[in-house]
Amino acid sequence: MDKLLKYIPIDCLFVDRLQDWATRKEVVEIAYRNKSGEVISIKTRIKDIYTKNKEEYIVLENKITFRLDLLVSVNEHKVGSCHID
Repeated sequence: MDKLLKYIPIDCLFVDRLQDWATRKEVVEIAYRNKSGEVISIKTRIKDIYTKNKEEYIVLENKITFRLDLLVSVNEHKVGSCHID
């Protein structure tokens, strides 16, 4: 998985939930895919969520940063894509 595929936005309501966890500074269990496609699971806080070049990113407490479409789940809540027609 050297090069990331086209960005696919995640469910807008889930982004709102991520922002809520970040605002509350809650420790959450996050599962995401790394550059090799492996699923990594860690407990951490969300420091920031931002948009760059029409892609959304998440920054974790340990400074790990990745696109939101690589997010698999948070606190066992699976992430869905946002279907915009």
